[in-house]
Amino acid sequence: MSGSIAASGNIMSLIDGGECAQMWIPCDYCFRYLFGGCTSLTSAPELPATTLADGCYTAMFIGCTSLTSAPELPATTLAARCYSSMFSGCTSLTSAPELPATTLADNCYSYMFQYCTSLVNAPELPATTLANYCYSNMFRNCTSLTSAPELPATTLVDYCY
Repeated sequence: MSGSIAASGNIMSLIDGGECAQMWIPCDYCFRYLFGGCTSLTSAPELPATTLADGCYTAMFIGCTSLTSAPELPATTLAARCYSSMFSGCTSLTSAPELPATTLADNCYSYMFQYCTSLVNAPELPATTLANYCYSNMFRNCTSLTSAPELPATTLVDYCY
């Protein structure tokens, strides 16, 4: 595809017959790499699910260099690798979505914004229950970040930050 591409609507329409009533991801790796490498993608569809499955959004937008804003991510029940590398290499992304989950899963946010060189503000990281590698390399090579988020967790686990 070429030109500017805007994805819109509710992503859940792809898996629930267009009803968009389902608020959970039904299978592991469901949307993995869905838009990966789509350098013309300028906007993302809605991602309303609140309960995620293992790896469901892994690398979903990896390398989408024209994507300037991220969709809202309302999920509060996370799964292993659910957001891993989701926006990695989105070099035009300037702001991150809110991340409301307070209990994390292994590798859930690892590498999420890696190489997002235009990202200026990091999202708040409210989680108090961490998991192995949960935030590992989350902001790796985000060269435009000007401040770090507060880290409220008081009990750490292996490679969490």
